[in-house]
Amino acid sequence: MSQVVWITGASGGIGVEVAKLLAQKGWTIVASARDGENLERTTSGIEGIHILPVDVTDEVAMRNVANQIKSEYGRLDGLVHAVGSILLRPLHATSLDQFQDTLNLNLTSAFIAMKYSVPIMMRSGGGRVVLFSSVAAKVGMPNHSSIASAKAGLEGLAMAAAADYAKRGIRVNVLAPGLTETPLSAHLLANENARAISENMHPVGRVGMPKEVGSTAAWMVSEAPDWLTGTVIPVDGGLSNIRPQETRKA
Repeated sequence: MSQVVWITGASGGIGVEVAKLLAQKGWTIVASARDGENLERTTSGIEGIHILPVDVTDEVAMRNVANQIKSEYGRLDGLVHAVGSILLRPLHATSLDQFQDTLNLNLTSAFIAMKYSVPIMMRSGGGRVVLFSSVAAKVGMPNHSSIASAKAGLEGLAMAAAADYAKRGIRVNVLAPGLTETPLSAHLLANENARAISENMHPVGRVGMPKEVGSTAAWMVSEAPDWLTGTVIPVDGGLSNIRPQETRKA
């Protein structure tokens, strides 16, 4: 039987790319997202994909999907939790509900996804988990207090999980993109001025493309060395580690 991967957030720009690439490698893809119709539409060209809509913040619903995967396939070899949000507001202008919603979607959902995926992986001999963080977890950026808190927590969660399951054959790693051109970020790139600001933030001079991030996630699930665990890999155009080159007009 082919290897099985559960992709949550599979209707997003990056999740779709991961699904395409792993399907091409012969993996069985279980694709989940909250909006079932949108999920069907965005993944319709992927051969052999299995659609299981779910709200990733709903523990009971997530447990039910995990049980369905266990019952139907008897194994789970990969979890790609391609879930995220973008709330850009200064701390004083962020409501407690907005802050908690951001934590719930980005951090709590990752805990739930792993809680019900890991036992299946342990029974089937191990597996790979890829979670999604953000450059904002490491670099202090204006208006990012909510998402930075959520993603920094996610990175801590991933490190602890990597330690918990290292000897059980489960590898847990994190991908931390910079701004990537997806439907989620469309409002940040909606006009030339906004796009120029975003592009100039990244030392390479542009925002990322979904396939660049998706191909890295697919590699982490399918081809990365067994020794790779407890690691945060930045795919961010240099944003987290180097400064853009300054240019001056003559």
